[in-house]
Amino acid sequence: MNGRLKLKLVYDPRYNSDLSVLGIKVPFALDRGQRVLDELAAKSGATVPYCRPKPLTKRDLLLVHDEKYLESLKHPPNWQSVFGLAKAPESNEETRKAVRKLLSEIRLKSGGTYRAAKAALKSGLAANLGAGYHHAFADRADGYCSINDVAVAIRKLQAEGLCRKVMIVDVDLHQGNGNASIFRGDPDVFTFDIHALEAYPQKKEKSSLDIAISDDERHLYQERLEEGLQKALEAFSPDLVFFIQGSDPYVKDVGVGFRYLRLTLEQLKKRDQFVIDTCVNRGIPVALVFAGGYGPNVWRVHYNAVQHMMDKSVA
Repeated sequence: MNGRLKLKLVYDPRYNSDLSVLGIKVPFALDRGQRVLDELAAKSGATVPYCRPKPLTKRDLLLVHDEKYLESLKHPPNWQSVFGLAKAPESNEETRKAVRKLLSEIRLKSGGTYRAAKAALKSGLAANLGAGYHHAFADRADGYCSINDVAVAIRKLQAEGLCRKVMIVDVDLHQGNGNASIFRGDPDVFTFDIHALEAYPQKKEKSSLDIAISDDERHLYQERLEEGLQKALEAFSPDLVFFIQGSDPYVKDVGVGFRYLRLTLEQLKKRDQFVIDTCVNRGIPVALVFAGGYGPNVWRVHYNAVQHMMDKSVA
Protein backbone atom coordinates (compact mmCIF):
# COMPACT_ATOMS: atom_id res chain seq x y z
CA MET A 1 0.00 0.00 0.00
CA ASN A 2 1.05 3.62 -0.33
CA GLY A 3 1.94 5.76 2.67
CA ARG A 4 -1.45 7.52 2.83
CA LEU A 5 -4.43 5.76 4.38
CA LYS A 6 -7.70 6.17 2.53
CA LEU A 7 -10.79 4.13 3.38
CA LYS A 8 -12.61 2.42 0.51
CA LEU A 9 -16.13 1.11 1.12
CA VAL A 10 -17.69 -1.67 -0.95
CA TYR A 11 -21.44 -2.21 -1.06
CA ASP A 12 -24.44 -2.91 -3.27
CA PRO A 13 -28.14 -2.56 -2.36
CA ARG A 14 -28.56 -6.18 -3.46
CA TYR A 15 -26.74 -7.23 -0.28
CA ASN A 16 -30.17 -7.05 1.41
CA SER A 17 -31.34 -10.47 0.18
CA ASP A 18 -34.95 -11.65 0.51
CA LEU A 19 -34.82 -15.10 2.10
CA SER A 20 -38.53 -15.55 2.73
CA VAL A 21 -39.23 -17.58 -0.41
CA LEU A 22 -37.06 -20.40 0.94
CA GLY A 23 -38.79 -20.28 4.32
CA ILE A 24 -35.76 -18.82 6.09
CA LYS A 25 -36.77 -16.98 9.28
CA VAL A 26 -33.36 -16.40 10.86
CA PRO A 27 -33.20 -12.69 11.90
CA PHE A 28 -30.20 -11.83 9.73
CA ALA A 29 -29.37 -8.12 9.82
CA LEU A 30 -29.09 -7.91 6.06
CA ASP A 31 -29.70 -4.15 6.04
CA ARG A 32 -26.56 -3.49 8.11
CA GLY A 33 -24.58 -2.06 5.22
CA GLN A 34 -27.23 0.46 4.26
CA ARG A 35 -27.79 1.48 7.87
CA VAL A 36 -24.06 2.06 8.33
CA LEU A 37 -23.96 4.20 5.17
CA ASP A 38 -27.00 6.16 6.32
CA GLU A 39 -25.44 6.87 9.72
CA LEU A 40 -22.12 7.88 8.17
CA ALA A 41 -24.00 10.28 5.89
CA ALA A 42 -26.01 11.67 8.80
CA LYS A 43 -22.86 12.32 10.82
CA SER A 44 -20.90 13.89 7.95
CA GLY A 45 -23.76 15.73 6.31
CA ALA A 46 -22.90 14.30 2.92
CA THR A 47 -23.51 11.14 0.92
CA VAL A 48 -20.77 8.58 1.53
CA PRO A 49 -19.34 7.12 -1.69
CA TYR A 50 -18.85 3.41 -2.14
CA CYS A 51 -17.71 1.01 -4.85
CA ARG A 52 -20.00 -1.67 -6.25
CA PRO A 53 -18.44 -5.11 -6.60
CA LYS A 54 -18.62 -7.69 -9.35
CA PRO A 55 -19.76 -11.23 -8.51
CA LEU A 56 -17.14 -13.91 -8.12
CA THR A 57 -17.02 -16.24 -11.12
CA LYS A 58 -17.22 -20.02 -11.01
CA ARG A 59 -13.52 -20.06 -11.82
CA ASP A 60 -12.88 -17.93 -8.74
CA LEU A 61 -14.97 -20.21 -6.52
CA LEU A 62 -13.08 -23.27 -7.76
CA LEU A 63 -9.90 -21.81 -6.26
CA VAL A 64 -11.33 -23.05 -2.93
CA HIS A 65 -14.55 -24.99 -3.42
CA ASP A 66 -15.24 -28.47 -4.74
CA GLU A 67 -17.06 -28.42 -8.09
CA LYS A 68 -19.53 -31.13 -7.07
CA TYR A 69 -20.43 -29.12 -3.97
CA LEU A 70 -20.95 -25.94 -6.00
CA GLU A 71 -23.26 -27.85 -8.33
CA SER A 72 -25.30 -29.07 -5.35
CA LEU A 73 -26.10 -25.49 -4.36
CA LYS A 74 -28.24 -25.08 -7.47
CA HIS A 75 -30.88 -27.42 -6.03
CA PRO A 76 -33.34 -25.91 -3.50
CA PRO A 77 -33.65 -28.97 -1.18
CA ASN A 78 -29.91 -28.78 -0.45
CA TRP A 79 -30.36 -25.40 1.23
CA GLN A 80 -32.11 -27.08 4.14
CA SER A 81 -28.76 -27.91 5.72
CA VAL A 82 -27.28 -24.47 4.97
CA PHE A 83 -29.90 -22.66 7.03
CA GLY A 84 -30.97 -25.45 9.36
CA LEU A 85 -34.53 -25.50 8.01
CA ALA A 86 -37.06 -27.86 9.56
CA LYS A 87 -38.31 -28.71 6.08
CA ALA A 88 -36.41 -28.83 2.82
CA PRO A 89 -37.58 -26.28 0.21
CA GLU A 90 -39.54 -27.86 -2.62
CA SER A 91 -37.86 -27.92 -6.00
CA ASN A 92 -40.35 -25.90 -8.02
CA GLU A 93 -39.89 -23.00 -10.40
CA GLU A 94 -40.37 -20.41 -7.66
CA THR A 95 -37.74 -21.88 -5.33
CA ARG A 96 -35.32 -22.58 -8.18
CA LYS A 97 -35.59 -18.94 -9.20
CA ALA A 98 -35.11 -17.89 -5.56
CA VAL A 99 -31.98 -20.06 -5.25
CA ARG A 100 -30.49 -18.63 -8.46
CA LYS A 101 -31.11 -15.11 -7.16
CA LEU A 102 -29.69 -15.92 -3.71
CA LEU A 103 -26.57 -17.52 -5.18
CA SER A 104 -25.99 -14.51 -7.42
CA GLU A 105 -26.30 -12.21 -4.41
CA ILE A 106 -23.90 -14.32 -2.33
CA ARG A 107 -21.42 -14.31 -5.21
CA LEU A 108 -21.84 -10.52 -5.39
CA LYS A 109 -21.21 -10.05 -1.65
CA SER A 110 -18.23 -12.39 -1.91
CA GLY A 111 -16.92 -10.37 -4.84
CA GLY A 112 -17.18 -7.39 -2.51
CA THR A 113 -14.73 -9.05 -0.14
CA TYR A 114 -12.22 -9.50 -2.95
CA ARG A 115 -12.66 -5.90 -4.10
CA ALA A 116 -12.24 -4.60 -0.55
CA ALA A 117 -9.06 -6.62 -0.09
CA LYS A 118 -7.62 -5.36 -3.36
CA ALA A 119 -8.49 -1.79 -2.36
CA ALA A 120 -6.91 -2.25 1.07
CA LEU A 121 -3.63 -3.36 -0.49
CA LYS A 122 -3.58 -0.09 -2.41
CA SER A 123 -5.07 2.42 0.03
CA GLY A 124 -4.51 0.78 3.44
CA LEU A 125 -8.09 0.42 4.67
CA ALA A 126 -11.25 -1.03 3.13
CA ALA A 127 -14.53 -2.50 4.28
CA ASN A 128 -17.01 -4.75 2.53
CA LEU A 129 -20.33 -3.86 4.17
CA GLY A 130 -21.50 -7.46 4.40
CA ALA A 131 -20.27 -11.03 3.82
CA GLY A 132 -17.71 -12.77 6.07
CA TYR A 133 -18.92 -16.36 5.48
CA HIS A 134 -16.29 -17.98 7.67
CA HIS A 135 -18.10 -21.28 8.35
CA ALA A 136 -18.14 -22.53 4.75
CA PHE A 137 -15.79 -25.46 4.10
CA ALA A 138 -14.26 -26.32 0.74
CA ASP A 139 -16.76 -29.13 0.19
CA ARG A 140 -19.79 -28.24 2.28
CA ALA A 141 -21.86 -25.47 3.80
CA ASP A 142 -22.02 -24.81 7.52
CA GLY A 143 -23.46 -22.26 9.92
CA TYR A 144 -25.53 -20.33 7.32
CA CYS A 145 -22.44 -20.02 5.09
CA SER A 146 -22.33 -21.54 1.61
CA ILE A 147 -19.43 -19.71 -0.10
CA ASN A 148 -16.28 -18.82 1.82
CA ASP A 149 -15.67 -15.31 0.50
CA VAL A 150 -12.53 -14.63 2.53
CA ALA A 151 -10.86 -17.88 1.49
CA VAL A 152 -11.66 -17.30 -2.18
CA ALA A 153 -10.41 -13.71 -1.99
CA ILE A 154 -7.14 -14.87 -0.45
CA ARG A 155 -6.55 -17.51 -3.11
CA LYS A 156 -7.47 -15.09 -5.88
CA LEU A 157 -5.12 -12.39 -4.57
CA GLN A 158 -2.33 -14.93 -4.23
CA ALA A 159 -2.93 -16.30 -7.73
CA GLU A 160 -2.74 -12.76 -9.12
CA GLY A 161 0.50 -12.09 -7.25
CA LEU A 162 -1.02 -9.20 -5.29
CA CYS A 163 -0.01 -10.60 -1.91
CA ARG A 164 1.39 -13.79 -0.43
CA LYS A 165 1.09 -13.80 3.34
CA VAL A 166 -2.34 -13.15 4.83
CA MET A 167 -3.65 -13.10 8.39
CA ILE A 168 -7.30 -13.62 9.25
CA VAL A 169 -8.31 -11.89 12.49
CA ASP A 170 -11.71 -13.33 13.39
CA VAL A 171 -13.60 -11.83 16.34
CA ASP A 172 -17.02 -13.29 15.51
CA LEU A 173 -18.84 -14.99 18.42
CA HIS A 174 -18.33 -18.32 16.66
CA GLN A 175 -15.10 -19.94 15.56
CA GLY A 176 -14.43 -19.58 11.84
CA ASN A 177 -14.20 -23.33 11.40
CA GLY A 178 -14.33 -23.18 7.61
CA ASN A 179 -11.29 -20.92 7.40
CA ALA A 180 -9.43 -23.00 9.98
CA SER A 181 -10.04 -26.13 7.90
CA ILE A 182 -9.24 -24.61 4.51
CA PHE A 183 -5.96 -23.05 5.62
CA ARG A 184 -4.76 -25.70 8.06
CA GLY A 185 -1.07 -26.31 7.43
CA ASP A 186 -0.71 -23.42 4.99
CA PRO A 187 2.41 -21.45 5.99
CA ASP A 188 1.23 -18.37 4.08
CA VAL A 189 -2.11 -17.94 5.88
CA PHE A 190 -2.39 -17.39 9.63
CA THR A 191 -5.81 -17.83 11.22
CA PHE A 192 -6.26 -15.97 14.51
CA ASP A 193 -9.64 -16.68 16.07
CA ILE A 194 -11.12 -15.44 19.36
CA HIS A 195 -14.59 -16.81 20.07
CA ALA A 196 -17.00 -18.04 22.74
CA LEU A 197 -16.02 -21.49 24.02
CA GLU A 198 -19.60 -22.67 24.48
CA ALA A 199 -20.94 -21.31 21.20
CA TYR A 200 -21.43 -23.11 17.89
CA PRO A 201 -19.73 -25.08 16.43
CA GLN A 202 -19.47 -27.65 19.17
CA LYS A 203 -16.69 -29.38 17.23
CA LYS A 204 -14.05 -26.73 16.70
CA GLU A 205 -11.36 -26.90 14.03
CA LYS A 206 -7.73 -25.99 14.74
CA SER A 207 -6.77 -22.43 13.80
CA SER A 208 -3.20 -21.14 13.81
CA LEU A 209 -4.09 -19.51 17.13
CA ASP A 210 -7.42 -20.09 18.88
CA ILE A 211 -8.55 -18.17 21.93
CA ALA A 212 -11.75 -19.65 23.33
CA ILE A 213 -13.38 -17.48 25.99
CA SER A 214 -15.64 -19.33 28.43
CA ASP A 215 -18.73 -17.46 29.53
CA ASP A 216 -17.43 -17.03 33.08
CA GLU A 217 -14.23 -15.45 31.70
CA ARG A 218 -15.86 -12.87 29.46
CA HIS A 219 -14.47 -10.07 31.66
CA LEU A 220 -11.04 -11.12 30.35
CA TYR A 221 -12.04 -10.75 26.70
CA GLN A 222 -10.12 -7.59 25.83
CA GLU A 223 -7.02 -8.69 27.72
CA ARG A 224 -6.99 -12.06 25.96
CA LEU A 225 -7.59 -10.42 22.59
CA GLU A 226 -4.72 -7.99 23.01
CA GLU A 227 -2.30 -10.66 24.21
CA GLY A 228 -3.34 -13.03 21.43
CA LEU A 229 -3.09 -10.59 18.56
CA GLN A 230 0.31 -9.37 19.68
CA LYS A 231 1.46 -12.98 19.87
CA ALA A 232 0.10 -13.71 16.41
CA LEU A 233 1.85 -10.70 14.88
CA GLU A 234 5.11 -11.63 16.54
CA ALA A 235 4.88 -15.06 14.90
CA PHE A 236 3.66 -13.97 11.46
CA SER A 237 4.17 -10.86 9.31
CA PRO A 238 1.24 -10.52 6.90
CA ASP A 239 0.95 -8.49 3.73
CA LEU A 240 -2.76 -8.10 4.48
CA VAL A 241 -5.19 -8.65 7.37
CA PHE A 242 -8.76 -9.78 6.83
CA PHE A 243 -10.73 -8.50 9.81
CA ILE A 244 -13.84 -10.66 10.32
CA GLN A 245 -15.73 -8.22 12.51
CA GLY A 246 -18.69 -10.19 13.84
CA SER A 247 -21.26 -8.23 15.84
CA ASP A 248 -22.90 -11.31 17.38
CA PRO A 249 -21.00 -11.03 20.71
CA TYR A 250 -23.11 -7.89 21.29
CA VAL A 251 -25.48 -8.03 24.26
CA LYS A 252 -28.31 -6.84 21.99
CA ASP A 253 -27.76 -9.51 19.33
CA VAL A 254 -30.94 -11.60 19.03
CA GLY A 255 -29.57 -14.75 17.39
CA VAL A 256 -31.13 -17.91 18.85
CA GLY A 257 -28.64 -19.77 21.04
CA PHE A 258 -26.08 -16.97 20.83
CA ARG A 259 -26.29 -15.74 24.42
CA TYR A 260 -22.59 -15.83 25.16
CA LEU A 261 -20.04 -13.12 25.94
CA ARG A 262 -22.79 -10.43 25.84
CA LEU A 263 -20.37 -7.56 25.35
CA THR A 264 -21.52 -3.94 25.44
CA LEU A 265 -21.29 -1.54 22.53
CA GLU A 266 -18.37 0.22 24.21
CA GLN A 267 -16.52 -3.08 24.78
CA LEU A 268 -16.96 -3.98 21.12
CA LYS A 269 -15.85 -0.52 20.06
CA LYS A 270 -12.67 -1.00 22.09
CA ARG A 271 -12.21 -4.47 20.57
CA ASP A 272 -12.45 -3.21 17.01
CA GLN A 273 -10.37 -0.10 17.51
CA PHE A 274 -7.60 -2.20 19.00
CA VAL A 275 -7.51 -4.54 15.98
CA ILE A 276 -7.62 -1.69 13.47
CA ASP A 277 -5.06 0.47 15.31
CA THR A 278 -2.67 -2.42 15.86
CA CYS A 279 -2.59 -3.17 12.14
CA VAL A 280 -2.40 0.48 11.07
CA ASN A 281 0.47 1.15 13.47
CA ARG A 282 2.37 -1.75 11.91
CA GLY A 283 1.64 -0.59 8.37
CA ILE A 284 -0.52 -3.63 7.57
CA PRO A 285 -3.47 -3.12 5.19
CA VAL A 286 -6.85 -4.09 6.65
CA ALA A 287 -9.89 -5.42 4.78
CA LEU A 288 -12.95 -5.62 7.05
CA VAL A 289 -16.02 -7.82 6.50
CA PHE A 290 -19.10 -7.91 8.71
CA ALA A 291 -19.73 -11.65 9.39
CA GLY A 292 -22.30 -12.66 12.05
CA GLY A 293 -24.90 -10.29 13.43
CA TYR A 294 -28.63 -10.70 14.12
CA GLY A 295 -31.47 -8.32 14.88
CA PRO A 296 -32.16 -4.57 14.56
CA ASN A 297 -29.36 -3.24 16.76
CA VAL A 298 -26.13 -4.91 15.63
CA TRP A 299 -25.48 -2.43 12.81
CA ARG A 300 -24.20 -0.01 15.43
CA VAL A 301 -21.25 -2.32 16.13
CA HIS A 302 -20.24 -2.20 12.48
CA TYR A 303 -20.85 1.53 12.23
CA ASN A 304 -18.40 2.22 15.06
CA ALA A 305 -15.68 0.17 13.36
CA VAL A 306 -16.21 1.71 9.92
CA GLN A 307 -16.33 5.21 11.42
CA HIS A 308 -13.04 4.53 13.20
CA MET A 309 -11.48 3.39 9.93
CA MET A 310 -12.75 6.58 8.33
CA ASP A 311 -11.23 8.64 11.14
CA LYS A 312 -7.87 6.92 10.52
CA SER A 313 -7.93 7.71 6.83
CA VAL A 314 -7.25 10.95 5.00
CA ALA A 315 -9.33 12.76 2.42
